[in-house]
Amino acid sequence: MALVRKHPALPAPAEAPEDPRIALEGPTAAGRRDAAHRLAADPDAAGLLADRLAREADRSVGEAILGALGRIGTPAAAERLFGLLGSEDVWLRNAAIETLQEMDAAVLCALERALADPDSDRRIFAVNVLVSLRHPAAATYARRVLAEDGHVNVCAAALDVLAEIGTPEMVPELEAAAARFPDAPFLRFAARAACRRIT
Repeated sequence: MALVRKHPALPAPAEAPEDPRIALEGPTAAGRRDAAHRLAADPDAAGLLADRLAREADRSVGEAILGALGRIGTPAAAERLFGLLGSEDVWLRNAAIETLQEMDAAVLCALERALADPDSDRRIFAVNVLVSLRHPAAATYARRVLAEDGHVNVCAAALDVLAEIGTPEMVPELEAAAARFPDAPFLRFAARAACRRIT
């Protein structure tokens, strides 16, 4: 009787990975996290990631999405992160600020609009980004806010920034800002403290 030669079984063809844009809306947190990590390489995914972030209930997925937006690092990504500064979710708002602080020059285009936002709270959050922004323009923006913004709390935030990154030649500007709000003694105190710190 002739022997029948057995052929080794061929491996099953590997399934094509799911489109991360679809997986980002999937039912499992692990799948959404993986999708966020993969989308970090797609500069066109900033809007999709930010939309999901605003709805995401799982903190670990939110962190992955923020990391992806930070790695994308485009002005569009920064714009979407600035849009989260008005969120009622304190964690999300603070995490957006921290991500923006790591994005360096990509933030500047979006920062212009954020510092002109009609909502003073959003302007304060935008000013807070400046303190850790690794860009030479950070102090310039804070000085402009100090000279032009009409809300005392926004100017107080700018003083806090300049207390950290200001230089001695800015002292007259800090003093002038306090003089703009004669009915706000706390601002004069903040200005004096900032002046002492940078001289």
